[in-house]
Amino acid sequence: MPLSRRDFLKITALAGATVGIGTSALQRFLQTGELFKVTETHALMGTIVNFALIAPSQAQASVAIKISLDEMRRLSQIYNYRQTESPLGQLNANGITYQPPPELVATLQQALHFGDLSQGAFDITVKPILDALRENRPLSSELKELVNYRLLNITDAEISLTRPGMAITLDGIAKGSVIDGGVEILHSAGYENILVEAGGDIMAKSSPNGQVWKVGIAHPRQRNKFIETISIQNQAVATSGDYQNHFSADYSSYHIVDPRSGQSPTELASATVIAPSVSEADALSTTLMVLGSIDGFALIENLPETAALVVTKDMKTYTSSKFPHRING
Repeated sequence: MPLSRRDFLKITALAGATVGIGTSALQRFLQTGELFKVTETHALMGTIVNFALIAPSQAQASVAIKISLDEMRRLSQIYNYRQTESPLGQLNANGITYQPPPELVATLQQALHFGDLSQGAFDITVKPILDALRENRPLSSELKELVNYRLLNITDAEISLTRPGMAITLDGIAKGSVIDGGVEILHSAGYENILVEAGGDIMAKSSPNGQVWKVGIAHPRQRNKFIETISIQNQAVATSGDYQNHFSADYSSYHIVDPRSGQSPTELASATVIAPSVSEADALSTTLMVLGSIDGFALIENLPETAALVVTKDMKTYTSSKFPHRING
């Protein structure tokens, strides 16, 4: 399966960095066979999902990963608007869906929260404009009037779109929600030292005495190169960028749209956010691409346990005050 450019937010921890109960203890347990670092790679959501667990048994860890992957697969089917039989596919096709899964209701409500938080910069109803950009169709005023997350009605009994032609994409938040769901399965099974990554979105958990995971952030213009390397522990990381799915060779038109203008934002090449959950990091990284560095950092600085790094089109990097320092190696 071909990988998107987003897959190059690499997890260097999977290549040998330690995590969990401490380096010396981990090495001792590995030598005696009492503890294992289990890594697996699977295809899902059109990308590659990497798992890493510190576990007393490789067999037990593999079973736990399978259950986690099954949950992630179930969630991804709920959020997949490309499948006409999915709840989101039915909503886009018919303007309404009845008895929606609670996970869809929760993610949509979270998306509306980020819409309010960003004063409309994050808007899941941009799909009609994105479709027009992909197909190189002109953006009419009628199309722009279909973009307004406030016109989405959500209850436990039904979800509806109030204007014909409206449609939703959850590409800016769903992957994070899927990863969060998979991590919760592993954590509920008793695993404390976990790393799950899918297409550049990451959750890394560690026990209280655990060593941090090392993560490389992709360079927006140089394939297989990191523009920054950081350490994280009990945090999520997500990156959005103009390079991940672009419609023009110069990256001026791509899969992220400013819902207020109907055009792709012009300042940033990428935005990386560290947050408590992957869904939060996912939504906020998209939001920063739209808001740009000044307004984006103003938002990030007011959110607890949240930090960001942005890369401008001329490859200059800027960080919020709480972003971790770069590490060597």
